[in-house]
Amino acid sequence: MDINSIMSAQVSQLQQTLQFSIMDKAMNIGAASTIEMLNDMPEQTAVHPYKGMTIDISI
Repeated sequence: MDINSIMSAQVSQLQQTLQFSIMDKAMNIGAASTIEMLNDMPEQTAVHPYKGMTIDISI
């Protein structure tokens, strides 16, 4: 093997490692913001808490 192919393989491996690292960081940020958004949502009850619970099928 010549030095050029070794360097090319190492650069390729470094690029792949960086891509995985960036993707992992983006996923962590997305998950953290989703959890924060869900925690910030107010706990509200529905205006009609029983609406849709029973169906009248008589004709």
